[in-house]
Amino acid sequence: MESLRKSRRQNLPGTIALLFIAAAAAVLGFSLLTNLGTARTLPGESTWGGVPVSGLTVDEAAARVEAVFSTPLELYYLNETIQVAPQQLGFQLNTQSMVDLAKRVGQPNIWERLWNKGGAAASLELNYQVDGEMLRAYLTGEIAPRYDQPAQPPLPVPGSTNFSSGTGGWQLDIPQSVTRISSALADPANRTVELVVAGESIPAASLQNLEIFLKQTIAASGFTGVAEVYLQDPKTDELLHFAGRSGTDIPVDIAFSAASTMKIPIMVSALRRTGEPIPDGVQQLIERMIVLSENPPADTLMENVIGSTFAPLEVTADMQDRLGLQNTFLAGYFYFGAPLLQLYQTPANSRVDVNLDPDVYNQTTTSDMGALLTGIYHCAQGKPSLLTDAFPNEITPSKCSYMLDVLARNEIGVLSEAGVPDGTRVAHKHGWTEEADGFLHTISDAGVVFSPGGDFVFVVFLYDANQLLFDPADELIAKLVQVMYNYYNLLAQELWLGGPVSFPQN
Repeated sequence: MESLRKSRRQNLPGTIALLFIAAAAAVLGFSLLTNLGTARTLPGESTWGGVPVSGLTVDEAAARVEAVFSTPLELYYLNETIQVAPQQLGFQLNTQSMVDLAKRVGQPNIWERLWNKGGAAASLELNYQVDGEMLRAYLTGEIAPRYDQPAQPPLPVPGSTNFSSGTGGWQLDIPQSVTRISSALADPANRTVELVVAGESIPAASLQNLEIFLKQTIAASGFTGVAEVYLQDPKTDELLHFAGRSGTDIPVDIAFSAASTMKIPIMVSALRRTGEPIPDGVQQLIERMIVLSENPPADTLMENVIGSTFAPLEVTADMQDRLGLQNTFLAGYFYFGAPLLQLYQTPANSRVDVNLDPDVYNQTTTSDMGALLTGIYHCAQGKPSLLTDAFPNEITPSKCSYMLDVLARNEIGVLSEAGVPDGTRVAHKHGWTEEADGFLHTISDAGVVFSPGGDFVFVVFLYDANQLLFDPADELIAKLVQVMYNYYNLLAQELWLGGPVSFPQN
């Protein structure tokens, strides 16, 4: 018995040790089971798409990332602020793929989990998509129509001869704005975007608006006869040409009585037969014919320089056969009782839709007269032109410059001259004549205006079957030319200042 007790006393320490070992194993097992069963948190300095997620479970991290990237973007269009949900901009976040990746990356081993230690810190890139088409559609359909401000060209000011100043505008630059928005959609910190807006300068006044303005000017004047207007930019060859009667458009190139505007063709025809330097006697006749608008010098010039009784027909041949101006002719001299040398039928006077009973002695159209003046202008500039092509070595730049100088000395103070600022060079020839009934029915003015904003060729013919009163017709032509001048000089427009009219010699 004594030995049994002694044996038990000897085994007691071992038993106690075993008990401690068992207890430790139990504690270890409990801890292991506890840590293995606990949801794992992400280690310090972990980020998902730039969002800090340390200490969060992957599910909590996913929720945080979704919350951050669901925050609306603030778009700034100049001074306007627009808040937009990312989903409207085509943004789609794929958090599940990030969760799956996080469970694989930085997974702690069993001992790290045993001691409740996480794995290595992980920085995951944001997994997302931006539907570019949807983003562009939003900008194109929602932002641009609402906030873009198109630039406005100068427009006619009703009741005046002036154009508005026009306004600049702005327009959303969609490609650059798409780039900025796409970057901000993936940025957790900066959720604002300054949209790229491009400024638009004031566009040039349109030729279409000029035509509308000229027609409105005719209508506002109360003129109910036939009006035909021709305008050409000799530098660009841009052309405006229309005809109307009582506010209704009619086909252009109507046959009109040319009257004294026919003296421009006579001058051209005489100079092609004259050497250089131009003799003083020829210059005197031309200047009296153009500047003083006298008829006898025109007859003398034709008889002595162009030659023979049939000189008017030579002028016609120069215009029709050499220059191709088929509707321009001179069928006799200017003196009273001069015989009609030939009866001309032209495309213009053969029309049945419009017949203004033009003078059988001299006729033209706005197109013919405009083409002739443009040819003189180009020739004076030393450029190939209608005249130099038709009359090589006979019509020269110096002769054309002389013609413009003489036309510019035709200073009468009315018609086109009354529509432009004082000092503006206007090389023109006017024309009108009393008909057999003693009334004025046709008045015209054709020339070149030299202005700071650009030179232009103009031709205006007015006709009234009953009677054309000079004062209203003069004012209308002056206003029409002033509208043209203002079109070319938008920054230095002329205001209409009507005044008393003196009746010059035709």
